[in-house]
Amino acid sequence: MQEDPNSLRQCIMGFRTTQLVYVAAKLGLADLLAQEARTATDLAAATKVEPRALYRILRALASLGIFAESDGGLFAMTPTAELLRRDRPGSLRSTVMLYGDEFVWRAYGQLLRSVETGQCAFNHVYGQSFYDYLSEHLTKAALFHEAMTGFSQQEQVAILATYDFSAYRSIIDVGGGQGELMFALLRAHSSLKAVVFDRTPPSEESLQTFASSGVAERAEFVQGDFFTTIPKGHDVYVLKSVIHNWNDAAAIAILGKCRDAMPAGARLLLAERVIPAGNVPSEAKLFDINMLVSVGGQERTEAQYAALFDRLAWS
Repeated sequence: MQEDPNSLRQCIMGFRTTQLVYVAAKLGLADLLAQEARTATDLAAATKVEPRALYRILRALASLGIFAESDGGLFAMTPTAELLRRDRPGSLRSTVMLYGDEFVWRAYGQLLRSVETGQCAFNHVYGQSFYDYLSEHLTKAALFHEAMTGFSQQEQVAILATYDFSAYRSIIDVGGGQGELMFALLRAHSSLKAVVFDRTPPSEESLQTFASSGVAERAEFVQGDFFTTIPKGHDVYVLKSVIHNWNDAAAIAILGKCRDAMPAGARLLLAERVIPAGNVPSEAKLFDINMLVSVGGQERTEAQYAALFDRLAWS
């Protein structure tokens, strides 16, 4: 196998791309260019930034396939740039807004400390856990929940296609955030009732979304701590992107609370990234580093998830 300095160089300089895309999302450039092609000068006036600096940003983004520059100096949309629009289904704007934000960025700057100590870098940088930080910084919390909603929009299609929910009457999403998955399930199954259980209350926007779509009467948002108690009596208990936030001891505690709440015949569904074996590229392997840095959790292999259930002595 030959050396590939260009590939390694791209890895080394990857931070540049993150911040380029973040600036584009922060300024709403895709939303502006979705209306019509425009010059950097026009865009700078609309966003109140320095024209020459913005041109340099746009030129760099165009070289990455995000926007395209014509000979006349007009910048236009590309298929990739469409994913940065606020109003596009499946948009990744909220994702880049989260991962390009300084409060996440600073913690990643301490990755080496996590490797040296095995401890969460975020706690070291901010003196508190990720979720305690969010509870005290509502603007950052809103950014986080918007990004998680974006993830849910992408994941729910796979979940609905993979599992048949039609036989059930009542489902609870444990740690369900703003209810994006339950919203999709209620729209797909008219006989289903759902509970979104989370420590964070629903936003007005989420409540309006449920109400305007005619599913609010079959939905309930309940606040609570899944380490303390979980509502009982539902047919299906869903944990989507929850267990990966925690170490094994905490994960088993959450699963145990679910088991305590479940009636006979109920089902527990975990929706998580699964780390594959070998050297194959995997988003789960990289997302595992997010868990190390930010919350102290981990992505797991299929065998590791099986081991969690074995230790719980599920019966």
